Amino acid sequence: MRTWLHTLLLLASLCSAPLLAAETPILTVKATDCCAGKGSQSFTLAQLDALPQTTVVTTTPWTEGEHRYQGVRLSTLLAKLGIHSKTVKVTALNDYWASLPVAEAEQYPVILATRQDGKVLTRRNKGPIFIIYPLSDYPDLDQERTHSFMVWQAVRIDAE
Repeated sequence: MRTWLHTLLLLASLCSAPLLAAETPILTVKATDCCAGKGSQSFTLAQLDALPQTTVVTTTPWTEGEHRYQGVRLSTLLAKLGIHSKTVKVTALNDYWASLPVAEAEQYPVILATRQDGKVLTRRNKGPIFIIYPLSDYPDLDQERTHSFMVWQAVRIDAE
């Protein structure tokens, strides 16, 4: 009886796992002037997917060959939340962070990539969010300074 009950509980948890994952926030954005006065807002993958999507095909220093990245533009997300900062601090799961100049995110299609080559990014392949700059389209961006802005496993944005 115990084995049957354990099996039933395991199957129930496996069936609900995708639903729970879809409802789990993968990004939190905080700013004093943001989010209709709430100061912060969290987003699930589905909520980020519901925003206008941009595709960037580029190489990166950490991957082999060119890849197709998809996600919402950073400038689009900031505009939607009413954030008007000169820089934003993007923080990763391991507490690495970088201050990104918003002017560059408006000038270039800098995206919060949630997919690489059509597949959802996971922690194993730099997800849930990988900040992607279009290095292949703008060779002047392909430098160490810009590479430091390409935070992977990004989970938080703070307006500065």
